[in-house]
Amino acid sequence: MKYSGLYFISNPSTSVEAALSTVNTLTQSIESSFQTATRQPPWSLSYRAFRDVIPPGYQPPVGADGKPAPYAHSYQHMLHLSTLAPNRTYIYAQPAAQTATTASIPLRQQDAHASMLRNQSSALWAQRHVLSVRDGTSYTAGLCTIQLGELRATREGPQSGAMLSPGIVLCITTVVGAEDADESPDAPYSSVENGAPLDAGEQSDIDFEYAQAIIRDCWNRIKEGKDLGRSEVKEFMMVPRAEVKREQQREQAVHMWCDALRIRG
Repeated sequence: MKYSGLYFISNPSTSVEAALSTVNTLTQSIESSFQTATRQPPWSLSYRAFRDVIPPGYQPPVGADGKPAPYAHSYQHMLHLSTLAPNRTYIYAQPAAQTATTASIPLRQQDAHASMLRNQSSALWAQRHVLSVRDGTSYTAGLCTIQLGELRATREGPQSGAMLSPGIVLCITTVVGAEDADESPDAPYSSVENGAPLDAGEQSDIDFEYAQAIIRDCWNRIKEGKDLGRSEVKEFMMVPRAEVKREQQREQAVHMWCDALRIRG
């Protein structure tokens, strides 16, 4: 199965020029650090985050310290990642007091779904972030696939404004255990077999600590000796679960991306 780690490099100035400069620095580092690095087709991402609206007249409970307890928000994420499933958009719902769920819809329906939440359901949901990556850079280098992209933050609807860049994302993916027989991005939607659980032999082959070590070593080689200025780097890893079905492996990647992007927009 494929296992990924994600690095978010903040862009304190939020200027597009500063973000592109960091991307160029990291691109040059990848090409110089990995002599066998091979350029792959570009990739893209679109992400929207919605947060529930506090009901009118809501009275927060008072905590032991006598202060009102903070409101526990629910979130709804929409993520399209071209290298994960080029024709699907994932919806990751995080209710405040219930188990999170993940589903997917055809890519062509994502704008209509977002418009419905933003307009018809505005009393329930408020749009928080709209982020995208266009023409991201991708390489294969040794045991890893490296994706690098500059995030653009925009506003949709009547409050549309200037383009800003809150940061850069760098995702490193490697293979742990037995590689899936069908690695096409839309495999779980076209093959029942790919929905089967990993068998006992596959589970015993998976060493997530080794995979994480490979990812961190790759990142350390990329960032070594590079001046990222005042940028803050945050690391996110997929949850190490060996018992998931193959389509759930992609959902684990969705959760990682959404957890990273929700607080970075």
